[in-house]
Amino acid sequence: MFKDISPDDRSIKEFKTYKQFTFTNSDSGSGVFGLQGVSGSHHNFNTGSAASQSFGTFNEASQSLGHPWDTWYSNGTFFKLPLYYQIRNSYYRYDTIPNPKSTVTRYPIYSGGNWSRKHPHGRESWGSIVPRELHSTANVITIPRQFFGEEVKPYSVKILDDSTDVTIDLRDDGHGQLYDYAYSSSFAAGTPDSDRSGSCIGNVFYEHGIVTITDTGSYYNVGLATGSDGFSVQFQATNTACEYEYMCHVEEYQFNGTTNPSIVVGRSGSIQIPQGARYIYNESLENPQYENTIDLVLPAASSSYQLSYSAGTEYQNFSTGSEFGTYITNIGLYNDENELLAISKLSNPIKNDKDLPISFLVRFDS
Repeated sequence: MFKDISPDDRSIKEFKTYKQFTFTNSDSGSGVFGLQGVSGSHHNFNTGSAASQSFGTFNEASQSLGHPWDTWYSNGTFFKLPLYYQIRNSYYRYDTIPNPKSTVTRYPIYSGGNWSRKHPHGRESWGSIVPRELHSTANVITIPRQFFGEEVKPYSVKILDDSTDVTIDLRDDGHGQLYDYAYSSSFAAGTPDSDRSGSCIGNVFYEHGIVTITDTGSYYNVGLATGSDGFSVQFQATNTACEYEYMCHVEEYQFNGTTNPSIVVGRSGSIQIPQGARYIYNESLENPQYENTIDLVLPAASSSYQLSYSAGTEYQNFSTGSEFGTYITNIGLYNDENELLAISKLSNPIKNDKDLPISFLVRFDS
């Protein structure tokens, strides 16, 4: 019993889902790392002497056997010089479009994610805040895509760092800027103090899962310390899900048949008999309607058998009257190849009155 679903009765709606994660500096096995990039000359760069950071367990045997350096630590080794230039070239190079803050300062070329070339927070200018600048070093916190999904949700980033006497609380402003929450009012007003408190501490590149701390003053060690002086990063992942809706209509006198095997007298559908088993008719039952009930016994050395037998064709008496009605318990959705893709189970059976149409809304997320 199949029926096509009209295109007008199908609906697919996309919606965003969010999940919050929190990682600490001790979760480096997850791929969340606190790294430092340092500028310098990359002439004759040598991995044997270059400044680096390694994470995980050191494998002395791998080193002594002369295996590649990137196999010496279980969670990898990162070099500070290439990291700096990767960050600079990806996010901090400038184009020739004038910046509304200054006719001299230009825009960074990168403008993806929620980064806006316009000033945020409803201000008419950036004030004294420089939205993105890179000095000689940059601390980088990496978040793997397996955790942030399509992007890190704007306004969801929170970094707590204990590398100083006072816990530093950094937040994102939803536009790619990172600021010290203790000076949130100064940041929102665009009027940082003379010591740059309330200025832009770094940036968040939401669709890449990259957080940078570029302020080389009081925040130079944020994201780098370990142990009790370490950090935690909290964020929300973003993923797109789809809600599918199918309106299934049952018109008068449709789907009046039943697939319930109990409707058949004596036996219910086709019974599969194990190969090698022999069967006998049990004629000793008092109720004649079960005269064809089959007993299975273990196979004998020589016996006749068959793998299946035909379903019964005699129906229960109550099902032949005009008042008999079927009940709908499940609705299956099939493709053009008659493959079952989804099944909806009703909480209670619904009577299918042959004189009345009835419609079911099947909804599921994927």
